[in-house]
Amino acid sequence: MSILKKSIASLAAAMTMAGGMTAFASSPVDETYTTLPLKQTKAEGTLIFSDCPEYADQAGILYEGTAAPGKGRVYYYHVNETGGPARVLVYAKSDKKQPITVNRRIKGDASSSYIPTGATLSFREAVGEEEKPETVTLLPGKKTILFDDDPHGIAEEDLVSGMVEIETKKPVTLGTAILPDGDAKDLEKALDTALPLPPDTHEMRGTFARDIYLENETWDFAKGPADISIGNSYPFQKGQDEMSHVERENTGDYGITYHVTFHNSGSGKYNLYINAQGGVYMGTFQIGTNPRLLRVYRTDDRLGRRWFGNGTERDYISCGTWDMGKDLYIRFIPAGATYLPVRFLMVPEKESLDRK
Repeated sequence: MSILKKSIASLAAAMTMAGGMTAFASSPVDETYTTLPLKQTKAEGTLIFSDCPEYADQAGILYEGTAAPGKGRVYYYHVNETGGPARVLVYAKSDKKQPITVNRRIKGDASSSYIPTGATLSFREAVGEEEKPETVTLLPGKKTILFDDDPHGIAEEDLVSGMVEIETKKPVTLGTAILPDGDAKDLEKALDTALPLPPDTHEMRGTFARDIYLENETWDFAKGPADISIGNSYPFQKGQDEMSHVERENTGDYGITYHVTFHNSGSGKYNLYINAQGGVYMGTFQIGTNPRLLRVYRTDDRLGRRWFGNGTERDYISCGTWDMGKDLYIRFIPAGATYLPVRFLMVPEKESLDRK
């Protein structure tokens, strides 16, 4: 997401931070790591990524793409620059009458400073309770509104970001639109007549895989610390802009769920840390050895502290102590208004190495 400029501000290097940040003398950032290559084992589902124009200065269709049979997701990220209150809608349409299932609707807090929007969306996506699935019947050729980001109207200059997740048995078109504020009839009329908006220079909108599964070759902790670098170890996902009919790269893989499996061997325990490498990273991660019971770790919950990763590559948070020899599962969607890469640092405890 390009609208956030990297801050050049930096605090003193030895500052003690909450959530595992320690003085440089004992920092896990100073360990020597082997970066583990990742291979993709599976890609599934459809992501409709609506990100440009990021600064929407007129009403219209922001992006529209085709969700294949199975699970689909719309992920939108836009700033209202239309000159007045606006509405951002997610809709679906089909050439034939057909039902779809809407599984989740989630949004971040609208903000003119942007980072809180991405951070709150990341947290709610990770911890939000499952919603009761809703069946929506699409009528031939009609745009059916699935979600309205703010029925009270989005203030000018505010960023809004959110997602809608569906399941469908047949291909269906999903899209997003920004429209002038109005009542239900005004919105339906405006949506029916809305024209496609051209992308901006960032050109990141498109249709991509929704879920990416990555894993490493088994790491033997007898060799020392290792790291996995998301944003470096595997290329960003490529897809198609169905409105402009060109290939796109989702630089940052926003809206895509990473499912990372860390295979390892050894006897003892190791400590896990998250280290920001690309700048500000304010988001939520799910981690654990049981993929159905993952713990939640946040980089955005340090009240009174600067943003995690702002102006330094030395920020880290502690993410628990884990048993060697058990697969570790890491799940997250890169948080909006933040930067990759981020590293997962795996550091064997000294006592475990001494026993070898």
